[in-house]
Amino acid sequence: MVHLALLKFAGAAGLLIGILYRPLGIAAAIGVVLFFIGAVISHLRVRDVKAVPVPFVLVLASAAPLVLGLATL
Repeated sequence: MVHLALLKFAGAAGLLIGILYRPLGIAAAIGVVLFFIGAVISHLRVRDVKAVPVPFVLVLASAAPLVLGLATL
């Protein structure tokens, strides 16, 4: 579980640094979206349907910086 936490921290740091350096922010946003899509898929594979809404909402929330970053290119 430590490696998952490190990925989340790296994504958050990339998004924050991406405020100043947009290509890094877009790359970090892609990584965070893929991370949470993987979480949704993992919960569905083990039939943990009750836990799916949380990572799904986080996918939507993490897609916002990606969409905004791509829109301002």
